[in-house]
Amino acid sequence: MRDNALYFPYISVPNDRWTIKTLLYWDKLSSIVPMDHIDNPEQLTPFMQSLVQEGLVQQVFPAHYLYEIPDFEKCFIELIEHRVKRRQTAPLQRAQRHTEKTQPRSTIHAEKLGEIPEFLIKNGLAKRVNWAWYEVESWVANLFMAYLASCLGALAHVNAAPVTNQTTFSRMFGNSSLRSSGESAAHHNKARDVILRSLLPVPDEKVTLDELLRFKDDHGHLLPALRRSIESHCSIIATLPNTEDRVLLTEEFIVKSKVSIDQITDAMKPTWSQVSFGSIAPLFGAGLTLHATPVSNEVAYMGSAFTLAACAYQAISSVRGNRDEELRKPLAYIAHANRRLLA
Repeated sequence: MRDNALYFPYISVPNDRWTIKTLLYWDKLSSIVPMDHIDNPEQLTPFMQSLVQEGLVQQVFPAHYLYEIPDFEKCFIELIEHRVKRRQTAPLQRAQRHTEKTQPRSTIHAEKLGEIPEFLIKNGLAKRVNWAWYEVESWVANLFMAYLASCLGALAHVNAAPVTNQTTFSRMFGNSSLRSSGESAAHHNKARDVILRSLLPVPDEKVTLDELLRFKDDHGHLLPALRRSIESHCSIIATLPNTEDRVLLTEEFIVKSKVSIDQITDAMKPTWSQVSFGSIAPLFGAGLTLHATPVSNEVAYMGSAFTLAACAYQAISSVRGNRDEELRKPLAYIAHANRRLLA
């Protein structure tokens, strides 16, 4: 289980509520940045520059790490070769290949590509724009950025879970920590999104970076335990083959968590005028209506899920005692977020 997050597919993280919530949930947020941005920080958006200066976002330079992955280029090239062959066998795709207008393109920095550009150019999937940038067919560029984020995040020096605000990428890569990749990873990620929308508030008014820094300085020590609890629940959800079971278990987790949070925040006076939460409805979306990959012993997994869920509920329900003890519980992180970002 990783405590940090690596943003993709773009260099600069978006200046919106998604970023604030991501910064609140993960210990550190990183972004994949070319080396030439070190001497030319103006290439980053003003918001991204502020995040980097305040230490809220760390820059990950691919050139520092790709040498640690000997088969980095080989594996991606084999993946694209397979995809190209499959696309070429489809009559519609064959017809579309005759016109560039049907193939949207995206730009990727050469530092991220290693030896891959030669292969892409040879196969008509990319062309060089200048010394540093290539224009690559978007389906290839999207696949590559998900692949790059997965590879970099797995390295010990980076140690981060790939995250994105782009739904296009949600099922492009698996999660090796789960029993099955693909669909299980989608269930895990979707459950996390729903829980965070329901539990972790983001104020409707603008949050300053100073406020965010102060909040994490004061209450960040509660975050790892909270995140472990949520990620453990999401791992359970990912093993369930039935949509209704996934919805029910996640809804119960959210309801029980809110009860405990209310107990902690009883004596706290909220300072945010408006706070927005999500609902359980997104669980019925495409991500969780898929059938999970069958497991060898479905009954055993269901029993395990029930036991772990019961333990989580017991832990959450144990948020009692005096106020100081309550405020040391993992869910107190959300209780503090409900009350304020910081005075």
